[in-house]
Amino acid sequence: MNESASTPTPSTESIKKKHLRRRILEHMLGPVGSIIFHIIIVIAALKFLGMVGEQKDAAIQVQIMEPDAIDLEEFEKELEQMDELTEMTDLVNPDQNFDMETPPDVSTDVAPSEDISMDLADLNVISDAQSPLVMKGLYEGRSAAGRSKMLGGAGRWAREVEGSVNKALEWLKNNQAEDGSWGPGDREAMTGLAVLTFLANGETPSSAQYGATVEKGIKYLVSLQEKFGEGRFANWTPGGEGGMHQAYAHGIATYALSEAYGLTRIPSLKPVMENAVALIVNGQQPGGSWDYGFRKTARRDASVAGWQLQALKAAIMAGASTPGIKEALDRGVEELIKSQHPETGMFPYSSPDRGKMSITGVSVLCLQISGKGRDSATRRGLQALKQADIDWQKPMDWPMYSWYYITQAKFHAGGGDWDQWNMKFAREIIRNQNDDGSWTSAGQNIEGDGHGKEVNHGPVYATTLAALTLQVYYRFLPTYKPVEVEEDKGPSKDVVIEII
Repeated sequence: MNESASTPTPSTESIKKKHLRRRILEHMLGPVGSIIFHIIIVIAALKFLGMVGEQKDAAIQVQIMEPDAIDLEEFEKELEQMDELTEMTDLVNPDQNFDMETPPDVSTDVAPSEDISMDLADLNVISDAQSPLVMKGLYEGRSAAGRSKMLGGAGRWAREVEGSVNKALEWLKNNQAEDGSWGPGDREAMTGLAVLTFLANGETPSSAQYGATVEKGIKYLVSLQEKFGEGRFANWTPGGEGGMHQAYAHGIATYALSEAYGLTRIPSLKPVMENAVALIVNGQQPGGSWDYGFRKTARRDASVAGWQLQALKAAIMAGASTPGIKEALDRGVEELIKSQHPETGMFPYSSPDRGKMSITGVSVLCLQISGKGRDSATRRGLQALKQADIDWQKPMDWPMYSWYYITQAKFHAGGGDWDQWNMKFAREIIRNQNDDGSWTSAGQNIEGDGHGKEVNHGPVYATTLAALTLQVYYRFLPTYKPVEVEEDKGPSKDVVIEII
């Protein structure tokens, strides 16, 4: 048998059919397979992206705590409601009654804040509600961490500055009268200066070491306004005769109460501040300055004006809404500028003289805190202050007063002139502190019985001004500009108040 004949041979027809089926199958599977393949890829990609999204959502939920959105208008309404509270718990002495009658309105054309029933025990209540404002830099240095950071500007004297201030605070604490005041002499003014010194160090009624001291000082100042009426912190007739030292006392006390309210937000302090500010605003002369007793005379007093302007600025920073307050600050500063001597660049005290070093320090500082730190008048004043020196054995007139202002003016200006002053002033003040923590004015070294020795004002005056001068490093930031408010744009945004 033939072997090749026994093996079946595919016919031509079957081969054609098989080839056709293969081409049809390839034609069908090509696009269908591509579609299926892409569908699988898309599904896989969607699943992968979904898993990533879930992981991101979970991370956001764990890591970010969204603060509650806060309505500033609602916050102000809550503060007004808190102002109406009349029964508060006295944390110092629950059995002591501090009820007071409502302070009378200021009988002027400037309306003070609304009357409220004042209970001094309110001063013990420190609001534990968190403020809706993040105040970066406003009082940044008035904390332990802030002081430590900003005292770096004192260089090798940083530790000595802090120790010296602490000794002064201890002395003030130990020499406070039972009624909360400091003396002798003008107790209203001395108490205001002492309260400012504690506040500059971040000490408030809630402080562990000095809380009771600060609270008693604030209560004493508040009681004066109830005692004298018309928003006054001292005993004189506004616009009448007298009121020489009282005009100083009122400005200093208003300054202290404004800072106290700004730092603590104690509701009952706000009307006290507003009433006091209203008196300053209404007592301003048509020309823009102030005089003894807030009289509307031809006499201007740049020294009196300096304390009123500092008080107005502190009240504005604390949120005072007294009618005319900003206009009064602006007019007061413009009056100072007009008084500047065209040749010397110095500022006069009262009469149109060639200017005084102390009053130049006052005026330059007031220009700086009002946002005019770069104006030509300020620059010319700073140029004149380059002549100033701090020598305890050969002091200028009114040395403690002068150095208090000149140090601040140079600090806020910065630059080489501040660097030179900074190398000397802290050393002079610290080395001449008494062993008990107080100071005696360097004016005691002025020969003769000339005006401006200051020693008659006593140790509280010298101690507070010396301590406040040393606190320049952290009391405020080194330059000023108008407060900037960033609008709240959502729950993750804070409203920011920043002074740079």
